[in-house]
Amino acid sequence: MGLKHRGILRIAYVRLGLNDNRLKKSLAFYRDSFGMLESMRDTERAYLRCWHETFQYNLVLEQTEQNQLIEIGFQVRDQQDLDQLSQRIEAAGVQVETSAANEPLRGLSNSISFTIPGGQRLRLFAEMEQSGYVTGFESPDWVTPKELRGTAAPMFLNHVGLTSADPTATVKFLTEVLEFTVSEKIVSDDKQLVSALLFRMCRDVGGQELAIFPGEDNHLHHIAFTKEDPNDILVIGQYLRNDGIDIDTFGPTKQSYGNTFSMHFFDSFGIRLELCCGGRTIDAHPEYEAITWTESELGKALSYYDADVNPGFLDHSL
Repeated sequence: MGLKHRGILRIAYVRLGLNDNRLKKSLAFYRDSFGMLESMRDTERAYLRCWHETFQYNLVLEQTEQNQLIEIGFQVRDQQDLDQLSQRIEAAGVQVETSAANEPLRGLSNSISFTIPGGQRLRLFAEMEQSGYVTGFESPDWVTPKELRGTAAPMFLNHVGLTSADPTATVKFLTEVLEFTVSEKIVSDDKQLVSALLFRMCRDVGGQELAIFPGEDNHLHHIAFTKEDPNDILVIGQYLRNDGIDIDTFGPTKQSYGNTFSMHFFDSFGIRLELCCGGRTIDAHPEYEAITWTESELGKALSYYDADVNPGFLDHSL
C-alpha cells in the first residue's frame, strides 16, 4: 500500500467538532458502543482508531461550541508530493495554509490545509505515527479484539460523504487538481452531475474515498467504515438497536451505487454513519470509464430492494 502512485494515497482521518463537555457523550458512543479504540487524549481532543488500522487515529473528536466537520485528512506519498500539490492548489486560486509537525494534531508530520469548492476543509500530510495492529506488527491477531465484541468494531475508515451546492465544481477540483478519479456518478435527465464517488486509495476499498451529494455547502453527509461481510453487518445491526441507536430508513441493504452492502444509522449527535462491505473493484486503466446512473434509477442506485427514494437520505447530517 502506498507505493503504486504519487500524490494522495489514502483517506486517513475525520476530525469532528462537537458541543460535548469533556467529550463524555461522544466517547460513550464512538468508543463504548461503536467500538473504536482510544489512542490518545489531550485537553480538547480524543484520538480514536479502528482496530484493524496501524496508524494512530481515524477519528478525532474535539470539544467545540458548535457541532461541525472540521476537516478530513489524507496522506500523500512524501514531501515532494506535498510541495507539488500545494503549488497546484494555489495555482487553482485556492489559499493553502501550512502547519508544522504535530500541529494542529498530534502525530502528524508538517501538513497543508485548504478549503475545496463546497466549503469543506482537507488536510494533506506525508507521515503519521503508527502504533501497529492491536497486537503490534509481530504475529498480529486478525480477529476482532475480545473487548470490542458486541460492538460495531469497524475495521477501517472507508469513505466520507460531503454535500455541495455545486457538485460539478467540487468534482472538477477533486479530479483536476487533486487527481481523484470518478468511480461512479449520478446524472440528471439533462445530463447534469448530481452526485459522484471518487477514489485515490491504493488498496481496494470499493472504489471510493469521497462521495459528493447535492445540498448545502460545507456540510457532512456521512462517514463510512469497513466491515468484513454482510452477515457481520446484519448482526451488528442488532447490537446497535439493542443500544437504542437509530437505523436509517435505508437499513441493511444492497447499495447499487458503489456496489456495497451497507447499513446507515446515526450517532448521538445525529451524524449519519455507514457500515459497508464489498464494493466495486476498480482497475483504473488508461481507458477506464465511470459508471453512470440516471435520476430515474435513483431508487435502485441507493437501495436495490426499495422501489421509492427516501428523500431524507440525501440531506446532510452535520
